[in-house]
Amino acid sequence: MHAQVLEDWRYISMVIDRLQLYVFLAVTMVGTASILVGAPHIFDSVDQDEIKERILNSNDGVGYYT
Repeated sequence: MHAQVLEDWRYISMVIDRLQLYVFLAVTMVGTASILVGAPHIFDSVDQDEIKERILNSNDGVGYYT
């Protein structure tokens, strides 16, 4: 009887462990996808061509705003 109860709890723990794995994978994949989808919009408000020209035309190669 005790062995059967122990085996049942082992099975329940395996099921819970597998569910936690699936939840972790889903949260990780959704989070990663949302970061990657949002990434191209980070520099929309920055004029990269202007910054590149300022760096290329500066004397020290840094091109900070002065």
